[in-house]
Parts: sequence; structure tokens; C-alpha cells
Amino acid sequence: MTTDYSKNDILFLGFDLSTQQLKIIVTDKDLAPLQTYNVEFDAQFKEKYNITKGVVNGDDGEVISPVGMWLDAMNYVFDEMKKDNFPFDRVVGISGSAQQHGSVYWSNEANELLSSLKPDESLAPQLGKAFSWDFSPNWQDHSTLEEANAFHDAIGKENLAKITGSRVHLRFTGLQIRKFATRSYPDKYSQTSRISLVSSFITSVLIGKIADLEESDACGMNLYDITKSDYDEELLALAAGVHPKIDNVDKKDSKYQKAIDDLKQKLGKIPEITYEATGKISQYFVDTYGFSPKTKIYSFTGDNLATILSLPLQPNDCLISLGTSTTVLIITSNYQPSSQYHLFKHPSLPKHYMGMLCYCNGALAREKARDEVNKKHDVSDTKSWDKFNEILDANKDFNNKLGIYFPLGEIIPQAPAQTVRAVLEDNKVVACDLDSHGFTVDDDASAIVESQTLSCRLRAGPMLSKSVGNSEEGGETSVEELKSIYSKLHDKFGDLYTDGKKQTFESLTAGPNRCYYVGGASNNTSIIRKMGSIFGPTNGNYKVEIPNACALGGAYKASWSYECEQRGEMISYDKYIKKLFDTNDELESFKVDDKWVEYFEGVGMLAKMEENLLKH
Repeated sequence: MTTDYSKNDILFLGFDLSTQQLKIIVTDKDLAPLQTYNVEFDAQFKEKYNITKGVVNGDDGEVISPVGMWLDAMNYVFDEMKKDNFPFDRVVGISGSAQQHGSVYWSNEANELLSSLKPDESLAPQLGKAFSWDFSPNWQDHSTLEEANAFHDAIGKENLAKITGSRVHLRFTGLQIRKFATRSYPDKYSQTSRISLVSSFITSVLIGKIADLEESDACGMNLYDITKSDYDEELLALAAGVHPKIDNVDKKDSKYQKAIDDLKQKLGKIPEITYEATGKISQYFVDTYGFSPKTKIYSFTGDNLATILSLPLQPNDCLISLGTSTTVLIITSNYQPSSQYHLFKHPSLPKHYMGMLCYCNGALAREKARDEVNKKHDVSDTKSWDKFNEILDANKDFNNKLGIYFPLGEIIPQAPAQTVRAVLEDNKVVACDLDSHGFTVDDDASAIVESQTLSCRLRAGPMLSKSVGNSEEGGETSVEELKSIYSKLHDKFGDLYTDGKKQTFESLTAGPNRCYYVGGASNNTSIIRKMGSIFGPTNGNYKVEIPNACALGGAYKASWSYECEQRGEMISYDKYIKKLFDTNDELESFKVDDKWVEYFEGVGMLAKMEENLLKH
């Protein structure tokens, strides 16, 4: 169906290049989504590129994506838009997102080829020689264990997190570069002129020259010192394969500094977060599709970072995604890194960060507890949540019973698969089995939701900037009350540690501003009400549905950047896009019985369970 764009004098495009598809969303000046175009890679390119679910699976855990396929996808979607009589000439700004951590390796001919593309011919054949390697490591790649060990042996987990915002992860770009340069393709590495992230790769194609890395996405490389806003030379040495300890290269050896400088040149500079355009759209897209030559391309970012741009998230807000795994995104001005989570610079709020907690055990663990509840109560529909929810709704208060439910090995905290149950008796945390100490299958229904939420609360606390209390009406628990609560907690449990770090008065008493819930389990009102009562956000809980969040985040970023350029100053991003949500039905608030204060005992209990009962 052709969309009527006659009322839209200006338009914005938001890209989302994910593992399995390219999606482009069209929005107007009021940020309203008008149309979506996409191509699924397997549906169109499976035979040409020999892919399965958008990737090629190699040996030893290698998972890679064909770069030519992404170019074909850009042509395919723009061709579909052209068939739809899309008014390309009305597009004033483009931004977007891409899968994080992947790297693209350009040849020495890249810039010349990018700048001299022939109109009406496909991108992939014309840019075939623009790459020293035809593939990009996908975020699912886990072939870099050798490189991970090198990074951790040289730097250490906590120190690496302190520098870069994350400990080593197999998918991170620095490890992938080290593997490429020293083990897989050293010859191709020597022929590489520049290295892009997937986000800056798309930007480069659109502007017709290799673009700088975007600072937020660059935080996912294990190479960038976040506090210094510059590359870390020791990490560059590791990625280049000349580290004194790991590679036995003396710092005085000319090879050492040459390799570091070479890699720094390949990566290029990383400008600070800005609203300013990276460049204007390439003549190729003007001639081939009818874009205005004035169309601005604003820096693309990573997919998780684009997600937070799809909502009016303010400092201390939390976005909780309840899918197969649980992901919590936190907007913070506190740089409080930990090896257990990620911190990235925020893509549009200067001096702010996005914290990211990623748990393996989300829906699977809750479903297992649901199945046991249904089995006990002879529920005919074994997948029904009714009985589970009935129990959860009835248990409004903390009943001194918690559990750690890891059907899969967990990332946060790092631990093998296990189930641990405990009760609080005589102010002591006592491990117990099912059907002992009064702990029944029904208790699992509450304990699993409570424990998962308390884990998030424990780890979010250090990132939240102040003690904000727990009133949905905007009131705050007084400092005196908070000190009294903290004192009682300390008297009962002593010092509390999370992931080896001591919790403080500030970290334990800080709560979120607002909580937004997305993903499959956000449709279960009982679960999100229980979570909301424990998180106790100052200004409310919201259930939201944001189809195409990454693409929308890109379109919103383009719109915000364009408006900033029009005014000649940086506008507060959260206030800018809040105009979309003031009366938007997508922001569905819900009331809870606030139990933020009451669950302090649960906070202490879970911390002690993780410290003393968890098998690592």
C-alpha cells in the first residue's frame, strides 16, 4: 500500500541493520512513524551468500556475516521504496543502528571506490575491492577464547571494566581484531586501510567516504578508555599483537610503537558525542534514488544504544526487557563500572552513560517454576500462567523466602547452572530444600520474580545517581528514614557485597526515577506489578510496546540532530522526544503497591545468598 506523503514537507529515515534483516522506518517532523520497509536476508540472499539466519557458521565457534549482503540489502530496500513512489527528495536526515561489536575491514582502494560509484548499478559489485576481507564477525561469534584469555591475563577483568566499561566478551571488537591480525588473516590485516564498526560502515556507504567511529558504539570494543575519551595504548598493543607480556615484544622495539600507531590509524579518530552531521548523502544515492543532495547523514550507533533513543528516557530511568533473557538498560551520570555489566557513553546525552545488565536466565527460569506450580495443582493447560499469577498476586509482602534459579549458566553473576533456595530465620540466611523450612512449590512463584528483581536492584544501585526515595507521586523518603533503614539492614546482615564490590549507603538506598517494561513477559501484569513494587521508581512504572525500537531510535536521533542544527545548539534529547509521548497510548502507566522499603530485607538476603550459597 502506497502511503500518502502529501502532508509531509520533511521526512526522516531510521535504519536498523540487525543479524537477520535490514529495516528502514520513515517518520515525519512530529516523529510519527509513517511506513516501514525491510528485507529478510535469508528470504532474498540465502543461496547467494550461503547463510543461515543471516550468518555463516564456521569452525571453532566462528560466526560471520557477508558484507556484500548488507550492500545488496541497502539496494533492495531502496528499490522497494522507489517502486512505492517514495519521495526521497523530502528526506532531510538519516540515522540508525546496527548490530554491535562487528568490524568491517576496508582495503586501500575503499575511499576512491566509495566516492566514484556509478548510478543505477548495484553497490556490492562496485565495492567488491573496497574490502580486505569480505566478512564481518557477528555478535554471536565465540571463536576468540584465546584472545579473551590474553586480554584478561594482561589487564584483569575488573581493571578492563574500569577502563572500557566492560570486561572481555568474545564478541568485542578488540578481540576480533587481535584474532584477525595475529591468527586468522595477518596478510589481510596488513592490506587493511581502515576498520569500521558495522554502524560506521553504513554511515560510510551513505556519505561516500569512510566515516569516523561513533563514540557510544566504540565503547563496545574493549579498546577505548571511557574516562579519558581516547584509545588505551596497552589495549591497542594487545589488539595489534605486540603486547610486552603476552607477545614478548619490548616497548623499545620499533615494532611495538609502529604496530600501535598503525592500528590507531586503521581505527581512525573517535569524535565526542555530537548532534552535528557526519556528512551529506553520497551522489550515488542522489542520482540513483532521487535524494536531495542536502540530505544529512547523522552518525549511526549500536542497536542497544538506539533502543534507549526510542523512549524519552531521563537520567536514573530503567528500561527492563523481559524476554528469553532479561536486559536492563539504565541511564546514568555515574561511571561506576563492574565486570558484571556494561557501561557505554550515552549517544545523545553528554556526560551520561547507558548501563546494561544482561541475564541469561529470564523467561526460561520463570516458565520452569510455572510448570511445577501447574503440575502441583493439576492445571490442565500446562502453559497457563493463571495459577502462577494468582499466587504472585496474593503474596504482596516479602515472606523471607528467596531462590536463585539458574537453569542455564548465568552471566550475572557468573555462575554455573544451579538452584539455591533459602529462608530468613532468626535474622540468618538458611539454605533449604524444597518442602523444608516451609518452602513449597508455590513459594517458587513469588521467590523467582522477587529474586530476579532484587538482583537487578542490587546491581543498578551503584549506577543510580542519588537516593530518590520510593513514592510514585514524586515524594522522597527522607534522608533520616533512609539512614535508619540502612542502619537496620547493616545490623542484621553486616557489610553487603555484590560481585566482589562493597555496597554503600548510597548504592543501597538509590532507586530509579521511572521504570519501563518491554518484551514478552511485560504482557503479564502480575509479573510487572511485582517487579514494579520492588523497584519502587519515584515517578512510576510503564508498560510500553515499541515495534521497531532500533529503527525508530535512529529516526528520532536524525530528527533531534536536524533540529539541533537548525537552532545551532544542543537540545536536551529526552525533552525533545518527550513531546511524542505526552499523550501517546504506548506509554501505559500502571499502579503498584510500593514495597521499595519493605524489600530492603530481601536486598540483604539475596546479597548474602550470592556471597555464601552460590556455586561459582
